[in-house]
Amino acid sequence: MTELSVGDQLQIHELIAKYSFAWDGADVEGFAALFTDAAVCRFYLNGAETPDTEISGRQALRQAVIDRAEFFKEIGMLTMHFMPNSVITPVGPNAAQVRTQAMISWQMKGVDLAPRPVQAGYYQSEVVRTSDGWKFAARDVLLNGVFKVKAVYGPVK
Repeated sequence: MTELSVGDQLQIHELIAKYSFAWDGADVEGFAALFTDAAVCRFYLNGAETPDTEISGRQALRQAVIDRAEFFKEIGMLTMHFMPNSVITPVGPNAAQVRTQAMISWQMKGVDLAPRPVQAGYYQSEVVRTSDGWKFAARDVLLNGVFKVKAVYGPVK
């Protein structure tokens, strides 16, 4: 069985953390840099067996962050991704599978004094070593919860 060095494992954990901070901070370039050029993200919501959404390629991921960040900024929404536990399974010296627990909260500025947990589940990722460090090659997002802002806050702007 292939093993990854402690340094590689730490870099993969850092990749997971950077994902949370880049998404929540609307850091478009920082977020896009976490993925390979041909990365694929699939979103399976509320137990769906087929993806509700699939985004392929770094440029499409960049645009998804731009679109979501603009909408959230316009309505005053803050998001927080909590990813406390990850299990890394090496599949070779330059690749690994990662399963990460996740809980996502929303907090509407001027409305919520405390964040509201809205989604929970797992991220299942394929990560690869590149010349620029570890990157996501594929990411399946398997979350249960509420995904439409109006379901939590009613109609907004």
